[in-house]
Amino acid sequence: MNPGRELLGRSHRSQDGLERIQQTIQLIKKVLQIPDEYLVGFISGSNTGAMETLLWTLLGERGVDTFAGCVFGKAWTHDIVNELKLKDVRIFESQFPNLCKTNEIDADRDLVFCLTSTTSGASYKNLDWISDNRNGLTICDATSSVFCHNIYWGKLDATAFSWQKGIGGEAGIGTIVINRRTIARLESYQPSWPIPRIFRIASNKEVNFKIFEGCTINTPSMMCMEDFFEALAWADSIGGLNSLVRKVEENYVWVSQWVEQQSLFRFLVDENERAHNIACFVINDERYQALSKKNKWDLLKKVVKICDEEGSGHDFLGHIATEPHLRVWIGPTIDIADIAHFLPRMERACRIILNDLR
Repeated sequence: MNPGRELLGRSHRSQDGLERIQQTIQLIKKVLQIPDEYLVGFISGSNTGAMETLLWTLLGERGVDTFAGCVFGKAWTHDIVNELKLKDVRIFESQFPNLCKTNEIDADRDLVFCLTSTTSGASYKNLDWISDNRNGLTICDATSSVFCHNIYWGKLDATAFSWQKGIGGEAGIGTIVINRRTIARLESYQPSWPIPRIFRIASNKEVNFKIFEGCTINTPSMMCMEDFFEALAWADSIGGLNSLVRKVEENYVWVSQWVEQQSLFRFLVDENERAHNIACFVINDERYQALSKKNKWDLLKKVVKICDEEGSGHDFLGHIATEPHLRVWIGPTIDIADIAHFLPRMERACRIILNDLR
């Protein structure tokens, strides 16, 4: 039995279970190079639960700027406007797959945004546009950035992510990372609306610091915890974040060269906004371009089906709430050999379906 596997049947409230959660928090901070003064805690409900926790507990003290440029940015904007019913909200939108413009951001207002768009593969390459002298909080969905990009923690006050995207942990538990500015907000402001217990990291302006010491609000799966801990231990063993990012860059270089060597696919996102861990492709073929949006999706589903029947089992269909495209994960858990094996198969399947259009 591997060390730690005996914890799978233990309670998270046992001494051993609590210590494992605390070890996982410390390993997250080490691998992601999170500054010591930041607090890390676990929330139920994957990244969605983590983001909702931040939105419900932090917003309402001042005006909010929100980026609704991707599927999840739109989801957070919906909750801000329609569920929390905040009045002083400025919504920034963009044409898919582009990022929202940042030149009108007001440092006196809270900001809600996705660092990397899971559903388009677009990503903010730097955060220089966020003021170091801001009065508002930056609330960031970073679930498709962590473990894949260098994160500029000094620009982020309250961050949410889940475990499955970056290094392949289970998706059921979310993570929140907060700094002193966020703690000050929690201790000075209490929203006017009721906050569900699952989101309640503060009550009557008192922060529940035990959450950040490993005492979760409800019962986490120790199987998920152990799975993620082993993924973190692997990341740490190969050199931590620097090695993870280097692996992503090596994958991206290989994929970029492949794109240049063939003519059927092109990247969905321009280089200046392109995430290097999510390769989103559109098809250049005129027969495909002439199809309706529905028929494009139908064709792409057939491509996925052919690859599935050949035993690939990969989920590489773009998000159905966006425009038709294919999306291939090339993060740090993927080896170049796997990419080199898969992409030609994807291309061959696509050509088979396109030839049927004749």
